Amino acid sequence: MNAIGAIARELLGLVVDDVGFAAATLGGIAFVWVLATMAPQPGPWMAILLFCGVAAILVESVLRRSGAAR
Repeated sequence: MNAIGAIARELLGLVVDDVGFAAATLGGIAFVWVLATMAPQPGPWMAILLFCGVAAILVESVLRRSGAAR
C-alpha cells in the first residue's frame, strides 16, 4: 500500500509541482467566475481582472520560489 501511495504522490508531483500555486490559481479563477455570474452584464473587465489576478499569483510564486519574498 505504501508503494501505491508513493507512486500516486510522484505522479501528482509531475503534474502539480507547487500545490499552493495551483490552489491559488484555481481560487482566482473561481473568484472571477463567481463575479461573472453575479454581474448583470459581464464585460471585458472580467478578462482584465482574470489576467491581473493570475499574473499576480504567478509573480508571488516566482518571488517565493526565488527566496526574495521573505
